[in-house]
Amino acid sequence: MKKRLAIAGVIAAVLALCALGTLAYFTAEGRATNVITTGTVELTLHEMQQGADGQLAEYPDEPITGVMPGQSVSKIPYVENSGSQSFYTRVKVAVTVTGADGTPLSGDVVSLNVDARQWLQKDGWYYCAEPVASGEENRVALFDTVTFAADMGNAYQNCTVDIDIEAQAVQVKNNPIPAGGTVLDVQGWPAAA
Repeated sequence: MKKRLAIAGVIAAVLALCALGTLAYFTAEGRATNVITTGTVELTLHEMQQGADGQLAEYPDEPITGVMPGQSVSKIPYVENSGSQSFYTRVKVAVTVTGADGTPLSGDVVSLNVDARQWLQKDGWYYCAEPVASGEENRVALFDTVTFAADMGNAYQNCTVDIDIEAQAVQVKNNPIPAGGTVLDVQGWPAAA
């Protein structure tokens, strides 16, 4: 009888273990997806001119002709913050003067009326002293007129003046102006071409 009880006990234990392996458990699983969107530092460079009526208009695609020594011409290049974050900006201007016969001439006869209070100069770049906030209304002009020297000689008759403008920007957030410094000391400027 003891043998039968022992065998019955072993069989019951084996059946209990088998039944235990087939039990179902309630389970749950969760997943969270977090979306983080970075800000953008994006600039747009525009050129405007002030007409005789005092209204601003897009700078013309065709060249301005008939400029004489001592004359000033309206040309307003400005940087617009078209991104979502404030930025510091810098602008480089290259003036090239070519004579009617293709000979390179000095660009010293051309002057730009850059606002020295708003723009600091270093290494051929003009740095805007204040950050430019995001938004279409937030723009900063480098100059508004180009003046030709009154003492331009005959070599400058029918010459071509090209004014090439390059602008760059770097983020303001997490990139402060160092204590006691200026925008000239900000880090992260793109490599100059």
